[in-house]
Amino acid sequence: MSIGFVVNPLAGSGGPLALKGSDSIDPALASGSDWAEARAIRALAGLAGRPVRLLAGGGPMGETAAGAAGLAVTIVHRPATPSTGVDTTACVRACVAAGADLILFVGGDGTARDVLAAAPAVPVLGVPAGVKMHSGVFAPSPATAAAILADLADSDHRATAEAEVIDRDADGHMHLYGRLPVLAGKARQAAKAAGPDTDTALAGAVAAAAPLVRAEPLCFIGPGLTMLALKRALGSEGTMLGVDVFAHGRLVLADATQAQLLDLAHTATPRLVLGVVGGQGYLLGRGNQQLGRAVLARAGWPPMVLASAAKLAALPGGRLLVDTGDEALDQHLAGHVQVRTGPRQSMMMRIDAA
Repeated sequence: MSIGFVVNPLAGSGGPLALKGSDSIDPALASGSDWAEARAIRALAGLAGRPVRLLAGGGPMGETAAGAAGLAVTIVHRPATPSTGVDTTACVRACVAAGADLILFVGGDGTARDVLAAAPAVPVLGVPAGVKMHSGVFAPSPATAAAILADLADSDHRATAEAEVIDRDADGHMHLYGRLPVLAGKARQAAKAAGPDTDTALAGAVAAAAPLVRAEPLCFIGPGLTMLALKRALGSEGTMLGVDVFAHGRLVLADATQAQLLDLAHTATPRLVLGVVGGQGYLLGRGNQQLGRAVLARAGWPPMVLASAAKLAALPGGRLLVDTGDEALDQHLAGHVQVRTGPRQSMMMRIDAA
């Protein structure tokens, strides 16, 4: 079996900087970030010792991660420095021309769009390393991707299903760009559910949560439409796609970076207030990478979580997920959390590592 392996080395680097993606990030700002490479190496562990032919981009577009994972690789494309989306499409096309049966790519929704443009008919598996990952072409985590790849290499079973490639623009609107064949199986991440959560009981939960937030000296309120409703209930517009900081219910910093959150977390223990990614169930690791390991180490846990009962009931596996990039931390955060679904209603939900 031949696998085309493509890494977007800038993927995810925009998250800690409060950017909504990494497509246009200044490479100087991303300097020193090994986020995408580390997640690529973790996924490639599933191929260790297995008879696969790995086709990849040169340097940070796949060669470096494959070498770190102890895998031999055939280079099919030498990217520019720094690489761009043009290199992604060129590398994917070169992999297909060289006989790739599967495209394994590491990135986010922007990378998925580049893969779609290059090879719309070749099966794919995405390793989530971007900021959002709304598309349904990703494994839930690099560790799950490794397990999927190990099963594939051992059994050579390549059943596929169609999955949506979705991306969100700077204004927060989601767009469907097309569909890709993706390795079928329950382990695959679902696409993000589109549209606002209009449950009337949820509006009551938001109203009831507002005075609780006002009682807190420091709150970090995450992104999403439900969190935006809470920010408005506190008398502030806030940001829909950012993490905003409130002190006793007053907005003190909008769209904060990870560095800014960490500085504030040294002044008081922050209370986290989070929504749930519809259709997927993520609390952490999708669109809120500002809440990185160092910030989480200083924050109170479990967080205050708000979501409608309908959204929770529709989640695959009936659980919430965390994907911080630190598997030990994800296991530490696992457990149960009370999710507020109405003014006097809540559901206990299981939190698992993705």
